[in-house]
Amino acid sequence: MSRAREFGAEGAGASAARGRGFLKGVPWTATALLFMAHFVVDSHVSFLSPLLPLLREKFQLSLGAVGMLVYLLSMSNALAQPLTAVVVDRWPRLPWLVVGVVGSSVCLTAVGWLPSYAAVAVVLPAGGALAGLCHPDMGSRAGALSESRRGIIVSIFVTGGRLGFALGPLMAIAVAEWWGMEWLWVYVIVSVALVAAMRWGLPVPKARAGGGGSLGLGGLGAALRKAGAPLLILMGVTFSRAAVNVNFQGFLPTLYVDQGLSLWEGGAANAILLLFGGAGVMLGGVLSGRFQTRSLIAAGIGAAFLATCAFFVAPPWLGYFVLAVMGTGLYLPMGVGVALAQDLLPGHRGFASSLMLGATWFLASLTVLPITELAERVGLLRAFWVLPLFLLAGFFLALRLPKDRP
Repeated sequence: MSRAREFGAEGAGASAARGRGFLKGVPWTATALLFMAHFVVDSHVSFLSPLLPLLREKFQLSLGAVGMLVYLLSMSNALAQPLTAVVVDRWPRLPWLVVGVVGSSVCLTAVGWLPSYAAVAVVLPAGGALAGLCHPDMGSRAGALSESRRGIIVSIFVTGGRLGFALGPLMAIAVAEWWGMEWLWVYVIVSVALVAAMRWGLPVPKARAGGGGSLGLGGLGAALRKAGAPLLILMGVTFSRAAVNVNFQGFLPTLYVDQGLSLWEGGAANAILLLFGGAGVMLGGVLSGRFQTRSLIAAGIGAAFLATCAFFVAPPWLGYFVLAVMGTGLYLPMGVGVALAQDLLPGHRGFASSLMLGATWFLASLTVLPITELAERVGLLRAFWVLPLFLLAGFFLALRLPKDRP
């Protein structure tokens, strides 16, 4: 695909393909590259979770100190997204994605060989921020590839990240078990190869009207006021899901290891949650043209609520099956939620995706510290019983989302 192709123009034949199948008219080369970019970036972020038991043993850490690492990574990754989205939307042609992919790769693989807890605590937020820099750029590109196929393209893009989160822990465990976790740096080679492919295969982003020099915050403010209550409700729904996600994703391997199971079994639990999460994102994209967005979001959160409660009372072996249902429900609203946010902020797609994938996740990361503090007193499994309350609130908020326009 020529790099001269500008964003905003639909792929050849997209208009003629409307109504003849939800996969027709999708620009597959660019979509696949954004899928892979999201996979690689989020797999970097997921390396920490399975390494926590090893880092805990290596540095003799308390559960609170481990929780601080989870918080630092989640916070920096999420907070960077809305902050960088403003400049990414304003100057889309600068190489944000290249810097973010390679920089996050270097920083987050360094966790495996750094010699002290303090060094890990410094490099994690740097890597998280660089990974966060990628998301507004990737989200904006995905949303602009095709107006008529935005729902399915954004869902494919989001699925790449879910699969990265799912398989990243297994890749980290494999490296740690076979060679030692200090060899995680080899993954940087994958990032460099991806950057070369993106430079060849992604369209050039369309320059914003008016040129550079101003962030255009007035226009963003007006767009936010126009989006109004529906956007706030959507952010509340996303926060409720993210609070459950951040805590489960960060502590599932630790939870399984604390119950006497192996690191591989804990990593497998994380992989199941996120693999089925990826399936949930795609399912939401496929169903997005057939059902109301708010109905899909409410159904997913309702299923996740029931599965989360069931997980806490199920034995570990049955927990794997429950996690599959939980992952599907938790992530089914994700792609359609991002697409809905971009519909509410059509002139600020990067910022819209950063609200859903960044700002709300930053707020959700704040729940990690009090929950791990509670876990120090009552145990991790008992402390997690507060998480279904977030989903219950999210379910009722989802019912207040506006109906889709025809």
